[in-house]
Amino acid sequence: MLKIIKVFQIICVILLSLQSCKNELDPKEIILKSLEAHGGLEKWSSAKKLSYKKTTILYDSIGAIEKKIIQTHKNTFSPKFRAEMVWVEIAVQKKVVFEDDKISVYFDNVIQGDPELKEKYYKSIFAAHYVIWQPYKLLDEEVMLSYIGIDTIDSKEVHVVKVAYFEEDGSPANTWWYYFDALTYKLVGNMVHHGTTYSYIVNTKYEDKTGLSLNAERKSYMTDSLRNPMFLRADYSYEILGFN
Repeated sequence: MLKIIKVFQIICVILLSLQSCKNELDPKEIILKSLEAHGGLEKWSSAKKLSYKKTTILYDSIGAIEKKIIQTHKNTFSPKFRAEMVWVEIAVQKKVVFEDDKISVYFDNVIQGDPELKEKYYKSIFAAHYVIWQPYKLLDEEVMLSYIGIDTIDSKEVHVVKVAYFEEDGSPANTWWYYFDALTYKLVGNMVHHGTTYSYIVNTKYEDKTGLSLNAERKSYMTDSLRNPMFLRADYSYEILGFN
């Protein structure tokens, strides 16, 4: 009798393992399906230039407007990457240019040499590129992907893909969770763990000018680690100015 029970237990373990393997999806395949849902990989890969206006409205914890920023972005993808970001802040025109692997920062057309300032805006310009170019940026080689499973957002089933990044010394950097519609594979939103905080960003509207259904309107919420919202932190809107 004990032998029969042990055999039954072994069979159960095997069946559970097979079911687990069956349920485990390849995260890269999900991203590739999402890229097809957002216009097709060929169209993403052949893009040469993108320019857009980004409006950011930041709120404090009680809902009061903290800051409004309007930036113009110009990105060139081919033959090599170049990015430009221009905006006005406290009556100062600021301009950041990444070109030939070098970052340049200008305040009212005067170049700035402060290394910390250049590092800050280097991160800003690449963060902006990372966000507008989702989910294509998830194909980058340094990205570590893992499939988490199925979740539900606003009564909609989504595939969850965890995206881990690391610093040059190998230490962990930001961790993202991407949510893809389980039926259409369009990008629904994402959550990011940065330092000690969590933010959940939901895509509320896609643009229709590029054929890639890029972000048009997004809302960012400060949350806990379980994605429970605490307050609306930011509204983002994007207006496509040019694309080819």
